[in-house]
Amino acid sequence: MLKFSTELIGTLLLTLAIGYSGEPLAVGFILAVLTYLCSGVSEAHFNPAVTLAAWISNSISLRRLATYLVAQASGAVAGAWIIAWLTGMNITLEPAASTDLTEFIAIDLLFALLFVLLFLYMIYPSRKGRNPVYGLMVGIAFAGCLMIAEPVTGSTLNPAISLGFMAIDYLNSGFSHFYAYAYLFAPLVGGTIAGLVYQRYG
Repeated sequence: MLKFSTELIGTLLLTLAIGYSGEPLAVGFILAVLTYLCSGVSEAHFNPAVTLAAWISNSISLRRLATYLVAQASGAVAGAWIIAWLTGMNITLEPAASTDLTEFIAIDLLFALLFVLLFLYMIYPSRKGRNPVYGLMVGIAFAGCLMIAEPVTGSTLNPAISLGFMAIDYLNSGFSHFYAYAYLFAPLVGGTIAGLVYQRYG
């Protein structure tokens, strides 16, 4: 139950950071703080792409995979609802007008893969203990990937947070769900590849 609550609350707070700030560096620092605070309890995933990769690389059990995914989705939807309730506005996700489908999927997949692979090496080191700056590395890596991906695809690089924003947007007659196939599945494919790479070479 503690692991579930940690993933739910952490994902909720990360959703609020992305929704209120939208500034990648600020979001990255919040993720770094959450990683240091929560990694001793739940490994501080807060992202289904990370959780899927951890399971594929045999770092967590199937039961924990399911627990974390439910917690992350619940936390993200709750966070998106809180933003809408407090501000009277919902977050709309959409790619830049000049972004075509291939670029959209490629960018989200590639930078989700990069972030998740770095996360696995920092949180689940195979030969030594965690590097003392593991949380900062995770936060900076996410910020850097978000800086590149967000202006092009409008992505959060986090399927749970994207789901939360799209769900609230849909309830308010928005159109973010038109891009669900990319926002949800491209990062998950990236996470899958990262998990396979880490399983083989980590």
